[in-house]
Amino acid sequence: PMRPLSLALSVCLVFLLGCDTAALSPEPQVVVEAYLQADAPVPPVRLTRTTSVDAAYTPETAAVEGAEVVLQRLRAGGGVAQTVDYAASDSTPGLYTPASAAPVVPQATYRLRATTLQDETITATTTVPGRTTTVRTQNDTTTYPGADAPAPPQFTLTIAPGPTTANRQNVYVLTSRSLLDFQALSPDTLQRLLTPFYQDGFDAEDDTLASLRVNSSGLLNEANFTQNTDSTVTIRLPWLAVAFYGPNRIRASVVDDNYYDFLRTQTAQQQSLAPGAIPNVIEHVEGGTGIFGSYARAGATAVILPPDGAFSPGE
Repeated sequence: PMRPLSLALSVCLVFLLGCDTAALSPEPQVVVEAYLQADAPVPPVRLTRTTSVDAAYTPETAAVEGAEVVLQRLRAGGGVAQTVDYAASDSTPGLYTPASAAPVVPQATYRLRATTLQDETITATTTVPGRTTTVRTQNDTTTYPGADAPAPPQFTLTIAPGPTTANRQNVYVLTSRSLLDFQALSPDTLQRLLTPFYQDGFDAEDDTLASLRVNSSGLLNEANFTQNTDSTVTIRLPWLAVAFYGPNRIRASVVDDNYYDFLRTQTAQQQSLAPGAIPNVIEHVEGGTGIFGSYARAGATAVILPPDGAFSPGE
């Protein structure tokens, strides 16, 4: 079942693996998936091909192999400032990894170019949002509200967003990720550590605990947050964003136009689908489909205690 703040898309957004790229188009198209994070290393690029709705999908058969993939950072006045060549992954069909390490430059424009063995050329560009930094946090350790107790102060994150070139206010995606050791802790222990909203709705037959580890707000305009006189933005963590007690990594991401259009297209159709599987997506890819987007993010860690203040992640 779908829940508020659930991030069914998160696996596609971060890891780009295992996403069904079946589409309604009768003509197969190349689907590109890549997400550049400001100041992080240039990411892998995944190339697949759409399939008809009645065709069986497997990552192996959908993968586009043997393509030439190049990522270029463009100069503000024209020309190419840097080129990163990509090589096919030895272990994952359709995944291409950078041949050399290079950081993603904030506010820079990048162009992706992929050429398949069938001489199809796919291009896309993105302008990376400016660097976003954490300024301060408050209530880094706080207690989840009890049913009969007054609500305690919430964790807040104050960030300084960098400039963007978009003709709109900044748009954010707020995410929380549990830092519990999901490998070491038993399912019973993890279920015991669920916060009340998720505890009440959890059904072991339909849900997995791992699927609740990362939660997202979806798109949030800057107007949803507190605007400070020093141009920083203060974000108050909603309790529903926290699925597990204990340490949680809270991040606020400023997204580019490509990412913004992809997410709002998905939200409008009320489906958690991968690139290439969304009908009538707002396109920013030439010669194919998919998403080539970028974002800048900042964050901090908060420890959320149960209402009685007693937290023990052990067995």
